[in-house]
Amino acid sequence: MATIIGAIKGKNIKNLGSGNPGTMNVMRSIGKGWGALTFAFDCAKGVAFALIGRYAIDGGSADWMFILGAVAVVGHVFPVYTKFKGGKGVATTLGIFLVASPIVGPCVLLGLVIYLLFFKIGFIGSYIAVTALTVYNCIKYRNSIIVIVCCLIIWLLVIVRHKDNVMRFIKGKENTLSIVGKNEVKEVNEEQLAKEESARQIDSKGKAEQDDIQDGQNQEDTENK
Repeated sequence: MATIIGAIKGKNIKNLGSGNPGTMNVMRSIGKGWGALTFAFDCAKGVAFALIGRYAIDGGSADWMFILGAVAVVGHVFPVYTKFKGGKGVATTLGIFLVASPIVGPCVLLGLVIYLLFFKIGFIGSYIAVTALTVYNCIKYRNSIIVIVCCLIIWLLVIVRHKDNVMRFIKGKENTLSIVGKNEVKEVNEEQLAKEESARQIDSKGKAEQDDIQDGQNQEDTENK
């Protein structure tokens, strides 16, 4: 949805802010109202898939609710129409948990909103919310191994998709989000990003080669002894 909204506004969301086509980046880069709309649509995907699984397949079951929910998250994170480069799955995941836990889910969502009112590092709030709901649902549906596996897959996918946020946070460069104040928007230069990624790959390859050389020398020293 973020990609569509960006197109409506004449912007490429992947060239703004963090470059992620998700709720928080849309709020930061395009506008809070548009960000809320992005969240509503992405969350609705999770709700819709979970409801279909819960009530329309196999007479309705928690297993199918989470199976289809996991499919929705995977489809959101790796959409075919954008060459498998999608969002990070938080809103869609919350949509699944709203159906699976109709009391605890909204409470956690409210907690996330309150967190964002006081703190500007959004991904930490997302981590807390998704992790809390994952633990809760694994306990709630502890008699179903399918539900537990699906919950863990969804949780792991969300965590891994935020690895860039973690690295920026460690370096003190993470994008901030204010849902009441003004946000700074930074244009992302795709060519520069490509150069930085290429430099990182070359650096990693160079370090690996150095390690191999060092291992070889150590082995020779051991054999000579």
